[in-house]
Amino acid sequence: MRSSIWSYALMASSCLAQGDLGTLLASQPDLSTLLELVGLVEGLAGTLSAASNITIFAPTNDAFAKVPRDIPEGEAIERRNDTIAIGALLANHVFKGVYPSNGITDIPTFAQTLLDDSYLSAEQPFSNFTGGAYNGLVKNGKDVCVLSGEQTISTVTQADITLGAGITIHKIDTVLSFGAPFQLFTYRAGYRAMNAALEAASLNFAFGETGDGVSGLNISDYTIFVPTDEAFKSIGSVLQSANQTTLQEVLKYHIIPNNVIFSPSLGNVTVKSLQGTELTFTVLPDGSAWVNNAKITFPNTILYNGVAHVIDNVLAPAPFDRSSLKPSAPASERLAFPSATRVEQLPFTSVSFAFDAGSYTTTPVLLQTIAAAAPRPANATTTTTPPAASEMPAPYMGAAGMGFVVPGVWLSLGFLVGAVAVLL
Repeated sequence: MRSSIWSYALMASSCLAQGDLGTLLASQPDLSTLLELVGLVEGLAGTLSAASNITIFAPTNDAFAKVPRDIPEGEAIERRNDTIAIGALLANHVFKGVYPSNGITDIPTFAQTLLDDSYLSAEQPFSNFTGGAYNGLVKNGKDVCVLSGEQTISTVTQADITLGAGITIHKIDTVLSFGAPFQLFTYRAGYRAMNAALEAASLNFAFGETGDGVSGLNISDYTIFVPTDEAFKSIGSVLQSANQTTLQEVLKYHIIPNNVIFSPSLGNVTVKSLQGTELTFTVLPDGSAWVNNAKITFPNTILYNGVAHVIDNVLAPAPFDRSSLKPSAPASERLAFPSATRVEQLPFTSVSFAFDAGSYTTTPVLLQTIAAAAPRPANATTTTTPPAASEMPAPYMGAAGMGFVVPGVWLSLGFLVGAVAVLL
């Protein structure tokens, strides 16, 4: 960390101290690994009490022990030798805002953390969101859970340890994971048709891939809709006759640039796609969420630099009339390309990340059953444009009303300096 920032942080700590966080962690035997990792970042011990309006999800010793040692952060935990990876890992566990356990519901809340693109590693990207990486908070029965990348679910084992008025700590049983680059996600999750279609289309976007041999513009802060392989096969005849330009237009219609939209923030709204034609969203009284004539079947996969929603149909770039939606009809009767016929072999097969050995063999039940959105009254007012996730107001306030109005300006300068010092 730059010495100048440390100097500002140390000055801020004298007036911002809420209590001795280091002493608190040291008093918890099952957080000794966390305390040791924090201590590896030079000068960090002197600023532990300088933060305010944050929630720390503290992995227990057992949680750290479970991190695979063949990934950069696992190796860093084992060898205590990579302060960049350790810093990124810890930053991903500090949420901007105070989130007490009694405020978490069965509709997920997505909050930003201190993990930003200043953490750079030659081995892997960590995150690239404006304002910090996202993780989700949701109630699962009586448990409070944290949703992070790579389909990871962490359960709070001890909640609401407070330090002063502005720091809340929850112990968790699993270390939070970084979001994967989009094409790695599609390969591991089995959405190979979308992966191959993007390869064939050559949109000139890298979607978060880094390293030698990667070409294309790396975009961030996007929302992308992922048709299943079955959805692509259902319009296979159209794809077989489509040229590359047509394929590009169709795929760009599945992307919303510069807007991270998690499904709980959706309503009956429209928003412009990367292709230029608007997408029409519908939230029904049962809480199901739709984009045009496609149902969001698996929402809110947190990526390295965006969010992905799986849908049961391929979207066609054309205006959509919400009144024509027939939610009770099967996907095969809601095709956006009504003249299409099904094929078993798609015209594109070359996929990105084919060398990767990872896969999501068992998707957690919570992720399969979680509500896409809050149930919407049938007579709810229709609006025109959804707010970006980065513009959504924070649900909780911190000490003395100094909570953040929007995540991008979540603290006054003095508080921000102190909070950033906690994990950088």
